[in-house]
Amino acid sequence: MTGAGQPSSGAPRRPQQPSLSRRAGSALAWWVLFMGLWVAVDDSIGLAELVVGAAVAVLAALLTGVALDQAGPYSRLRLRWLASAYRLPGQVLGDTVIVFRALARQLARGQDPPSGFRERPVTAGDDGTAGATRRVLLVGTSSLAPNTVVLGIDTDRDVMVVHQLVVNQRRAQ
Repeated sequence: MTGAGQPSSGAPRRPQQPSLSRRAGSALAWWVLFMGLWVAVDDSIGLAELVVGAAVAVLAALLTGVALDQAGPYSRLRLRWLASAYRLPGQVLGDTVIVFRALARQLARGQDPPSGFRERPVTAGDDGTAGATRRVLLVGTSSLAPNTVVLGIDTDRDVMVVHQLVVNQRRAQ
């Protein structure tokens, strides 16, 4: 034995599983999300529809929990990673205008947009689950707006390579 009761064999440590209260909170959050989705899609608040929706949401929340358990180690989402999410609606709207303007120029004058590749500096994170979660969020949020698609992240140089349909010189981000 070494240190605080750790085996010296070099065997990989099992990741700590979330507590029962954390799992219950997660299941409740998933249930609320799925129930809200059910009500939005079903477009009815009749008792029979709500009961079926609640049952389907319970099943979906349980299956989501099983899938997350099978996915591997948990990574906690850091709130500072979401700090700039308030800008996403504006980026989507602005990029939609940019893309439609390029489409109008293409249809009216046959003018191709000045598309190209860009490198954006990012903090890619380490090779652990937290770094992987950060990179998933970076790719997802950066590819949400229609003008930009993330092609990859170079973790050695901490840059994200993107393609823009219309290269926007003002907003290199």
